[in-house]
Amino acid sequence: MMTQKPDTDLSAFFDSAKDIETVPNAAFMEAVMADALHQTQSRVKPAPAPEPWWQTVLDSFGGWKGIGALTACACFGIYLGYASPENLSYINGIEITTDIIDEDSFSIAYDIEALFQEG
Repeated sequence: MMTQKPDTDLSAFFDSAKDIETVPNAAFMEAVMADALHQTQSRVKPAPAPEPWWQTVLDSFGGWKGIGALTACACFGIYLGYASPENLSYINGIEITTDIIDEDSFSIAYDIEALFQEG
């Protein structure tokens, strides 16, 4: 590694500058402080507004998607609670077995006889 000799021509200037005590003037310090205050105030974020109570409830159900699914299920449950059994067979697409199988007409031949009677 190569070491450099200190530059003797400039060392005298550096030594004399170390002895001088420099203090910035008051106008410069006020300008620096005013700029620093302006910079810090422009970066301050406003405090967030507090959340309303319903936002917390909405988030606990999973947002609007969860509330929408819960509402649809509640409406369907209310419909099923008030609907008569005839309307329920329409929903699932099957006929009610009590109307098909009667005690009087439970016979294989009954269906064939009904075909002949219709014409």
